[in-house]
Amino acid sequence: MVKIKFTSVKMKKRKQLIKKLDQVFSEYIRKQNANEYGMVECFTCGSVKHWKNMDAGHFMSRSKYSTRWDDKNVQVQCKACNVFKHGEQFKFSLKLDQVYGKGTAEELMIKSNNLQKLSNFELKSLIEEYSSFS
Repeated sequence: MVKIKFTSVKMKKRKQLIKKLDQVFSEYIRKQNANEYGMVECFTCGSVKHWKNMDAGHFMSRSKYSTRWDDKNVQVQCKACNVFKHGEQFKFSLKLDQVYGKGTAEELMIKSNNLQKLSNFELKSLIEEYSSFS
């Protein structure tokens, strides 16, 4: 029974680390693309808003850990594109190829199917890395 408690504590800590990394990475993505006034452009539709009013949209789903924190896979999106239009994946793929070179969207799709499990230490390191950009 003690082992079950220990495991659940470890799982809870891991979930907290993932949540924290999602938070700091989202802020990093949105801020790095913002101008001196904090304004940023949606990757898929071009609307411009303050970075705090935008999302960090994923081309390949967040459920795919191998691309979840990939800064090509995650771009600034307005809530209309990211939420209501389900990420505008087709437009997203076209823009990825335009910005990063032909085949980028396909490379991300292939990469997303690779299994990856980061250790808690690796999660903490990424949190520190992306927090330093704030």
